[in-house]
Amino acid sequence: KPGLVFASLLTALVLVMAVVGYSWLNQKKQEGFPGKRETVRIAIPREPLNALLIIAVERDFFSQEGLDVVVKEEFSSGTGKRGLEGLLAGELDMATSADTAVVFASFKNRDFRIVASHGTSDNDARIVGRKDRGIRAPSDLRGKRIGTPIGTIMHFFVHTVLVNNGLTEKDATLVFKNIEELPTALASGAVDAISIREPYTDAAQRLLGENAIVFSLPGLYTKIINVVASVDCVEGKPWLVKRIIMGLLKAEEFAKKNPGQAIQIVSDRLVMNKVELSAIWLELNLKVSLDQQLLLSLEEQARWAIKNRLTDKKQVPNYLNLIHLDSLREARPEAVTIIR
Repeated sequence: KPGLVFASLLTALVLVMAVVGYSWLNQKKQEGFPGKRETVRIAIPREPLNALLIIAVERDFFSQEGLDVVVKEEFSSGTGKRGLEGLLAGELDMATSADTAVVFASFKNRDFRIVASHGTSDNDARIVGRKDRGIRAPSDLRGKRIGTPIGTIMHFFVHTVLVNNGLTEKDATLVFKNIEELPTALASGAVDAISIREPYTDAAQRLLGENAIVFSLPGLYTKIINVVASVDCVEGKPWLVKRIIMGLLKAEEFAKKNPGQAIQIVSDRLVMNKVELSAIWLELNLKVSLDQQLLLSLEEQARWAIKNRLTDKKQVPNYLNLIHLDSLREARPEAVTIIR
């Protein structure tokens, strides 16, 4: 009977589609990851340049890639240096850190790999000074006490500002403190100026009010923020690295298409004024990449650290050996411009 024949053919077609669909899904599991969810312990310091990571967590982009991301807050407060310490101690699988902290970590331990940069800015760090201490221009930093977190981008930034104004670190007194302590130290008068980044720049300005002067020096130095993974993670679980990158790429697309929502998500996470964040949003280059500029920046800062005896090492490490190119190259080949 025609009706019976049609029903039989339809049933057969459904069965074939089911088998093909199952085979496809099984193949994708084999290609992408070993068919189970993975837990990733990560540090994400509170700063706007970590926007893509924040968005990927809050919008469940990592979850969509089969990852249960646990943000370890004890390593996320302060700077990326703290997260790298947790990574190298085996308490984290990944951390996000600026290039300066990577340089200082590399002098002590090289059991990590940069797997992707996810944000750059040439106007991230700021100098906030006290007007009542006679600070009206960067050249007025001569003889002043300047607070900064040691071995961070802010430390390198104040060095760059001094050199750019015909000074050296010997012409000022650097006072090394945790980043969370700097706004209060400036407000109390314990230091005359601080080298800082958001959201702490905003906090320092609120505390000082009209007595604050802020030096914004765009173009002086470009900060690069990176996802750093342990060697065990990169070599033992390469699928995990790929899934982190896929989540970041989804966050990048979301931020491009929905800037208003992206700003709201990040301002909520940072407990930062949305208007203040919106004002600097266009200065943030939120893009997943591995660029030749990263390699050059790491080498430049390593030379600075060696010259100023901030390390007992005498040679610049080969940073090409500390950058994992393969995962990002597979996901987005054009995002990798580092030359081997």
